[in-house]
This record gives sequence, structure tokens and C-alpha cells, in this order.
Amino acid sequence: MKLLRVPLGALWASAAVLSVILAACSSGSEAQPVPRVSSAKAQRDIRDGQAQLTSVVRVQFDRDFTLAESDLPLASHFELTTPLAEGGTRRVLIQTASVAPGTGRVIELHVSALIPEETNLTIRRSLFQAKATGTIEAPVESDLDKTLVLLASRALISTNPAFLGDPETAPLKPEDRDAAAMRKALEFHLQQRGVDTKTVRDALDLYDAIPQDVVTSPKLRAALAGLTGTFAEPAIASLLTTGNCSGKPASLVAFQEPPGNPKLLAQVTHIGSGARVVSINPFAEGERFEYLMPILAHEATHCDDADSLLEEVVATAFDGFLYLQLLAAEPDLGSGRTRVAREVNFDAVAMINSGALVPESVGLLPSVGVKAVLPGTNATQSSFAEFVTRAYAQLGQGSSPAEPLANSYARILAEAAGMLPGEAFDLEYLDELMGRAMPVPVLFEAINALGLQPEG
Repeated sequence: MKLLRVPLGALWASAAVLSVILAACSSGSEAQPVPRVSSAKAQRDIRDGQAQLTSVVRVQFDRDFTLAESDLPLASHFELTTPLAEGGTRRVLIQTASVAPGTGRVIELHVSALIPEETNLTIRRSLFQAKATGTIEAPVESDLDKTLVLLASRALISTNPAFLGDPETAPLKPEDRDAAAMRKALEFHLQQRGVDTKTVRDALDLYDAIPQDVVTSPKLRAALAGLTGTFAEPAIASLLTTGNCSGKPASLVAFQEPPGNPKLLAQVTHIGSGARVVSINPFAEGERFEYLMPILAHEATHCDDADSLLEEVVATAFDGFLYLQLLAAEPDLGSGRTRVAREVNFDAVAMINSGALVPESVGLLPSVGVKAVLPGTNATQSSFAEFVTRAYAQLGQGSSPAEPLANSYARILAEAAGMLPGEAFDLEYLDELMGRAMPVPVLFEAINALGLQPEG
């Protein structure tokens, strides 16, 4: 028999081919090195403009990988440990997991929770090597911290006894009609807000210059001048100059009974020339002027003689946003027991418990984790917009043109929030705008001032 001679190089080549085939057959579970986590980033789910209480965590590895054969679901190889705002941690299981399409090194984890920063991801090494033991640990990046996760997930309820007590009419005091006393109160308020020297001087100069035959009460002059340096400052020119839709300054801003409706807190009407009259109910004359600042910012948005539910929701949203900033500067406002204090504090809580797209901040539309915006009361509305609509139900379902001053407010807030300008009468836009424009420290100060705690 003649022996077949095979070149030595060919034998080596055949052996290499065989080793590749055997490696393929064994699925590479033992041969491949365990990849390292390059990054793990959590992002909450958004559906139809509504932030959900679910998240996706994208786990990217430093190299392409092949999954080891396993009888376990892919999701069971992963686990998250998240910090809690109230202390401690909790284990979060993965609902589903999959290799991201078009990638060889990214796995997406779907979880029924919001994932804050300081979360830890644990991965079983057996995901890549069937017989391997132990785990891989990696931190998870997130744009939410544990406190913001709590705010986005649950309603807040007031623990302040003044919040649910029967409101009282603020007693009228001699200083309420004393021009010098009100000027001093305005100066103190500006100092509490921490504004710069120029803003203090501008506000006080304005207080001195406001026509007393137009704004008859020194308290209302203080409230109007106090808008200096806030996003609602354009209300001053709207009421005192021709820079408004009527082309005329307001004829009168005064404590007097709103025409035709003595129960209203405030109302705008027009005289024959088209100039506005702003009537503030006399029961509010004894209130602190800080409570009246949002009221004037609200009423100034009503320029034409048409009104609607939408217009009232928008105007109330702006006055609520302003009040939250005042509340952060002067926390004792949150303990007010008077009629106006009760109204603005209720609106503030409803705004904090709302927000479709940024539920951890403030907003107008329903937050997915909130059933009622005023828990602990008999109010059943699920959003700030619904709560305000209830108060103005007599307006019916009519419409009104957009108000220029409301759009001015929105433009100022958009610049602060880094957003493009939009229409104030677009509630979805306004909901996002207010959520993004509210500084987190201001929100936390307002929450503390109102004595809010997570429901349950």
C-alpha cells in the first residue's frame, strides 16, 4: 500500500479549521472572555407625551459577545438595586431583556420602576460562560435622583394643620392703608427674595411712581411693584401703560366688589373707552401683599373682553408658578390661614402634584402616579387643569383668543428653561415649560413650606 504524504503545513491548516468548527459547536461559552460593562444608562419611558413609571436600562459592553446556552430567561441574569429617598434600598427585578437590534454589544433591560442615580446593576457571569460563577457589578447613570423619583411617582399630601382648617378673613390693620408701612414691607420682601440692589431700587421707585388715582391702595401698589424682577414683571407695563391689547392703561385697580359676582376674588371689566378695571374683593384687603402679587399677575393677562376655561387655566398656572417662587423665598406664606392664602396654597399643591412630561417638577396635566392632586381633601380632580376648571365651570366650553401677556410670560420662562418659545394657550407645551422652568431648589423649598409629605 502506498502511503499518502500530506504536507505538514496542510495538517496545521486542517487542525486550525477543526478548532474553529469545534469552537462554533460549543457556542463559545467557555472560550470567550467575559466582557466588561462600558456603560449602563437608565431612561424612563415616554408614551403619547406622558412620562411613565417604567424605564429602559441600556447596558453597553466593551466588546461583541455571544450568550451562553441557558435554560433561564435572559432577564433573570440581571438585577438592579436602587436607593430609596426614605432610606435603604430595594431590589428591582427585570421584566424583559433583549439584545438591542443592530448591535453586538448592547442589552436593553425593561423594568417597571423609575431608576435613580446611585443604582447598582448586577449581572451573572454565567450569561457569557455557562459554568462561570460570580457576578459583574456596574453603576447605572440616570437623570433622576432618588428624591426626584419619589416626586415623580407619588402624590404629596400636606401635614400642615393650616392647610385643611377653615379659612378666615384677614383682619384689616392700620398699616394696610399706610403708604410708608407698605413701602417698608415691600423693601423687606425684596430682601427676602435676595434680589440685587438695582432691582430693589427699581421696585421702590416704581412703588413711589404708581398713580394713586389708578392703583388706590398702597398694598396693591406694593403688590404690583413687587412683580419687578420676576417673570411676571411685564404685567406692570400691561396695567400702567398703553402696552396692551386695549391700547390704554388700566382705569382703576382697587379693592372693590367684583361687578355682578361678590364671591369672586378678582375680576377684570372694561369701561366705555375700553380701558380695564381690576376689582379685588374687599375681603382681601387685610391679606399680606405677597398673596396679592399672583392675583395681579393673573388678572393682568385678561386684556380683551372674552374669557374661557382655557384662559383661566393658563392665567392660574402663571399665578401659581409665581407663588411657588414667593413661597420658596418666604416659607411662612405656606402656613397662612386666610381666604386668599388658602386659595393660592391649594393651587400650589395641585400644581406640584401635576405634570405629564416632568412629573417630578410642577405642571398642569395629570401625572401617571397621582390619582388626586389634593389628597386628604374632598377634591377628586386628577390634575391642576381639572382643579382650576372646576372653579370656573360657569364659563362653559367657549373659547377666547390667546392673550399677548400670557405669551410674554411663556417667552421669559422658555428662555430660562432653554426651550423654544411656544403658545401659552397650548396646555401640553405649558405643562412641559413649567416643569422644566421650575428650579429644583425652589421646588424643594416650596414643598417644605407647605409641609408636604408622600401620600401613604
